[in-house]
Amino acid sequence: MNLQTIQDLLNKEFLGEHRRLVFWYDDNGEFDEDIETLGLSNAKVYRLTGDNTLYTKYFLECVDQETNYLVYAPFAKPGDKDNHLADMFYYSRQFFTDRVSLLCSTYAIPDKYKDQLSRYGKFWKSNERIDKFVALGIEEYNPEIIEVGLLAVMAGVKSPSFDEVLKKLITSGGLTNNKVLAEFQKMDLLAIFWDLCARYHGYEEAHPSFEKLVATLLLTYTATCYQGELPKGWQPFISHKKNDVSIFVSNLMNNMLYKDQYDGIASEIGVKLRVGEFLENVPSENYFECDTFEGFDRNIIKAMAAGLMTSEEPFSVEYREIIRNRSSKKHFSAKYQHYYKALDKADQLIAHIQSFGKDVPKDADAFMLLYTSKWANIDRYYRGFYTAYDRIDGDDALHELRNWVENRYTNAYLLKLSIGWADALEKVNCWDGLTGDKQSDFYQKQVAPAVKKEATVVIISDALRYECGLELNKRLNERANTKSEISPMISVLPSFTRLGMAALLPHESITITSACDVLVDGMPCISSDQREKILKTHNPLSIVTSCKEIMAMNRDSVRKLMTGQELFYIYHNQIDARGDHMATENEVFSAADEAVNEIINLIQKLTVDKSFTNYIITADHGFIYKRDKLDESDKVNLPKQSGAFINKRFILTNEPVAINGTLTYALDYLGAQNKDVFVTVPRGADIFKTPGGGQNYVHGGASLQEIVVPLIKVKTETRKKEVENVAVELITLKRKITNLIEYLDFMQTEMVSDRLRPVKVSVQFESETGEKISDREIIVADRKDAAVDKRQFKEKFIFRNQKYSKDEKYYLVIKDMKTDMEVARHEFIIDIAFANDFGF
Repeated sequence: MNLQTIQDLLNKEFLGEHRRLVFWYDDNGEFDEDIETLGLSNAKVYRLTGDNTLYTKYFLECVDQETNYLVYAPFAKPGDKDNHLADMFYYSRQFFTDRVSLLCSTYAIPDKYKDQLSRYGKFWKSNERIDKFVALGIEEYNPEIIEVGLLAVMAGVKSPSFDEVLKKLITSGGLTNNKVLAEFQKMDLLAIFWDLCARYHGYEEAHPSFEKLVATLLLTYTATCYQGELPKGWQPFISHKKNDVSIFVSNLMNNMLYKDQYDGIASEIGVKLRVGEFLENVPSENYFECDTFEGFDRNIIKAMAAGLMTSEEPFSVEYREIIRNRSSKKHFSAKYQHYYKALDKADQLIAHIQSFGKDVPKDADAFMLLYTSKWANIDRYYRGFYTAYDRIDGDDALHELRNWVENRYTNAYLLKLSIGWADALEKVNCWDGLTGDKQSDFYQKQVAPAVKKEATVVIISDALRYECGLELNKRLNERANTKSEISPMISVLPSFTRLGMAALLPHESITITSACDVLVDGMPCISSDQREKILKTHNPLSIVTSCKEIMAMNRDSVRKLMTGQELFYIYHNQIDARGDHMATENEVFSAADEAVNEIINLIQKLTVDKSFTNYIITADHGFIYKRDKLDESDKVNLPKQSGAFINKRFILTNEPVAINGTLTYALDYLGAQNKDVFVTVPRGADIFKTPGGGQNYVHGGASLQEIVVPLIKVKTETRKKEVENVAVELITLKRKITNLIEYLDFMQTEMVSDRLRPVKVSVQFESETGEKISDREIIVADRKDAAVDKRQFKEKFIFRNQKYSKDEKYYLVIKDMKTDMEVARHEFIIDIAFANDFGF
């Protein structure tokens, strides 16, 4: 520090009206010759010689009590016992010329740490580093917090926390040639870092490496949740500070800022440790609770899939809970959620197919009842499986399961159902002889009575088969302002768009020719304009439009279109639009999901924009879909000139035809005008061998999947209902922690309903200052069970291995993970008599 700088600093010390004394002990007398040349503007220099301390005390306290003095000593400050000026020194100001002393003086760092600070002279040469160190806001200094602070500055961390420093190294520096470690070395801080690693996380080696440190952290965390013995080669990497390591790794994994970086690091370490090879030779049950490495999920998924295929039995309650937890709570759940959903749907599929095999319907009515009450869910789970499976990109982990699901669905369900249903249909002489609501009566029995009471919106979704309607009905009832009920309706035969759409319109007669032309009361009914014309002949206050058109309108446009009208036919086409084309037929299940969402959004829009509250949803027909291509044995050969109109699932003729493997019905059930038209359909799920595109998605035949369509009646409320999250409460009565590992019980207070939505919360213990002292647990409160015991959760908490005071306050904090808002805080006493790493 040059003389001018010293002069400027000293003059600042003497600013003000009150008298000031400033002591300057120049340890090596570096400025002894220059002291008299200082230009002090508001003070005098008083020299200490070493033997004039008593007189100096007398002079400054008795002789001259007004003048400001710089008391300069060209030697080190003596100890207080040997210094008659010690009391004056402590009530006066001190001046230093070295950076460390200035730092201690300026920022109230006790002098006893000067020696420690002086060891890192390189660090203090930069004013920028000093500013960053000060900005850490350290309130109480000790040797450790100083060391952590130095590391924090070099790591670019803004808080004096060693865990934060370590997180930064792991997530941004790289396993080899770590950039942050290189910065530590430049400042001679590397030894400090390794010492703190040993102190905090139990990692110490004669020749430490960052790669081994990370391996130690990850394997130690794994050891806390692995059931059984880990490989001998991994044992040296397991730290004795299991609890502290577990909490650190848990917090690192669950921090959204570090998630991607953690995944990359864990992947590198997993390869080096040969995690995959190890997992292939141990039961997956051993690591159901582990999520350190991605390999845990992959092997659990493979093992569960293999178990399901081998046993052909549904999963146990325990396994279903494992799927539930791993798909929603574990670290890699977002990446593997579709794998677990596919497993879940395959499990439910096999459970329902087993039940299906025990049912013995006696006639067509019994088939219809069982299909609509039970069996349609098999189609729903099959769709759910492929919806999840198709979202797994470029991975064959579930390929064998897919083949198995396809085989079971086709041979154990679809084939048997279609044969049994065809046998039952052979005893039904006329298509109109089936018991149940008929599509051809839709307007007369469903729409007309509704319109007499209030304005009604009819939504006709092309190919929305019954199982899709079940899902739509379920989703609608989950909404706070909506009540919905579903019943089956039997479509016309052949079950195809042109005839189904005609049957849903008001009519006196429907005419269908053998060339497949369809007329309603003698009028064509293919286009929207044609359908609206027919509708207005029965109700002049009617409009025909499409979902796409309505969703594109703003509120004023909707009101302008619909004001003064009583009946609205809104056509929606998502499923059939994709399924009927070979290039997109394998997207039909995704289209079904989109269709459900779009119908819900349409109802919501009309309820808000025009205050409509009465809706009827149905479809023109259903469909059959199988993922695998049909074998030649699944195709029915047609004789030449066998029909005037030939479709893969039906043919129309002017007289009955005799073709093996088919059923034939007269179409006079739609009126005497059709007495010379006959429809022939394959028995079961077979198709006619005809040229042309897609074969996976078909309709037109008489299968239950094709001819049972949903009839959904929906009532909405324009008044918005308040929807809240379900509450999660701690039900364990004790508020005292006595072990490093504790189990606590929680409860979802009410079941999920239309007014209470699911919630995902994090639960963690904190100190009064907000320091995380336990690992974080996640509770997914989405239970719809009425039974209280089905809505309870037991969670395991691992605590830091540190000293806890019975006099300090600690809290269990529950946070909503979506909003990060605190929803509950419970005060606890922590009284751990002897803290070790075994939890007792």
